[in-house]
Amino acid sequence: MAYSGGLDTTAALHWLKRTKGFKVIAVCLNLGQGADMVDVAQRAIESGADAVHVPDVRRQFVKQFCFKALRAQAVYEGGYMLSAALSRPLIATELVRHAHEEGARYVAHGAPPKGNDQFRFECSVAAVDPALSTIAPLREWEYQTREQILEFAKSRKLPIPQVAHAGYSTDRNLWGARSGGGVLDDPAVAPPEEVFQITVNPHKAQEEPGTVEIEFEQGEPVGLDGARLPCEELVAKLEKLAGKHGVGRVDTMENRILGFKSREVYEQPSATVLYRAHHALEQLTLDNELYNFKALLSQRYAKCVYDSQWFSTLRESLDSFFKESQRFVTGKVKVELFKGTARVVSRTSEFSIYDREKANIQHPDGIPSQDIEGYLGLRKLSQLTRAFRQKPKV
Repeated sequence: MAYSGGLDTTAALHWLKRTKGFKVIAVCLNLGQGADMVDVAQRAIESGADAVHVPDVRRQFVKQFCFKALRAQAVYEGGYMLSAALSRPLIATELVRHAHEEGARYVAHGAPPKGNDQFRFECSVAAVDPALSTIAPLREWEYQTREQILEFAKSRKLPIPQVAHAGYSTDRNLWGARSGGGVLDDPAVAPPEEVFQITVNPHKAQEEPGTVEIEFEQGEPVGLDGARLPCEELVAKLEKLAGKHGVGRVDTMENRILGFKSREVYEQPSATVLYRAHHALEQLTLDNELYNFKALLSQRYAKCVYDSQWFSTLRESLDSFFKESQRFVTGKVKVELFKGTARVVSRTSEFSIYDREKANIQHPDGIPSQDIEGYLGLRKLSQLTRAFRQKPKV
C-alpha cells in the first residue's frame, strides 16, 4: 500500500488489515516532503502494517519527472506546476516493484473517490503491471466524510498526525505543496495563513530582495549560485531561498479529471523560480518558430500529466520533442526574489541567437532596407487581396 502517514492512508491501512484481513506492506516514499520518515514508518507499523519500505526516490523524482515537466514548461491551467501529479506515476511504479518483491497480488492507495489521484495511481499501475489488482478503501468503505474517517481513526486509537485535525488535506514533495478541502472549499474566503507550509507571507517577507543565479545545461538545472549540485539538493536549497521571500503561492479554481471544479492552494517556490529562469533562457536561445510551436505542446503535456496519462505514447513522444528542443538551452539566469515575486534580471548563453546590432534600429548595419521592403510587400499581400474583395470591418 502507498502510505503517506496522513489520516486517509493511516485509516485505510488499518481497515485493510483489521476489516479485510490482508497482510499489508506499507511503501512510504521519501519525495522530500519534509517529514521524519522514521516517524512515518513507525506510524505505519502502529496502524497494522506487517512490514514497511522507505525508498529514497528524491533524485529519481526530480530528474525523471520534475525536470521533464520543466523542459516542457508544463503548467496546468496557467498556475499548477504539477507537484502531486508528477509524483503519482513514480509512487505507482514503486508499488509495483515492491509488490513483485513481496509476492503480493494487490496494491492499494488512499485516494478519495472524487479526487484525481485514484486515476493517476490506478492508470499507472495498469500500465506497469496489468496483472495486479488495485484496492481503493476510500471507495469501498462506508465512511463518507473526513469527520467520519477521523472518528474511525480515533475510535481505534490510530496514530494520527496533528495536521489531520486542521480541517483540510495536504500533500507535499520537493516540487511543491498542495492544500485543499475543508476550510478551503469556500472560494470566497481567503486561505488561513496556517495552510502554508513552505512559504512565508509575502507581506511579512524580508525587506531586502534576494538574487539567485541558476545554471542550465540543455534545459536542465545543474548549478545554483556558482555551485554545481545534485538535482534534489538544488531544488531543496532553492525552495528555502525562494520560500523565505514568499515566492510561489497560487490560489486557483481547478478543473478536475471528473469534470467539476475544485479550489486548490499551492506553494511551489523552487518550481516557480526554475520555470521563470528556464523560460527566459528559451527566449534567448530558441528561434521564433520553435518557441511558438513549443508553447502549444506545453499545454498538452501538462494535461497528459494531470489527466493520469504519464504512461502514454503521447507523453513519451512529446518528451522526445522537448528533449530535442533543449539542445541549445544552456546558460545562466539571475532571478530577483522579493515579497512574493520572482523576476528575471539577466540571462547569458553561448548559444544566444540575439544579435544586438541587427536588433538595434539605430545601427547602420543589419538587414538592408530594400530587403525589408520586399518582405513587407509579401506580408501585406493577403490584407490587400481581402481589402479589394471583402472590405473588412473597421
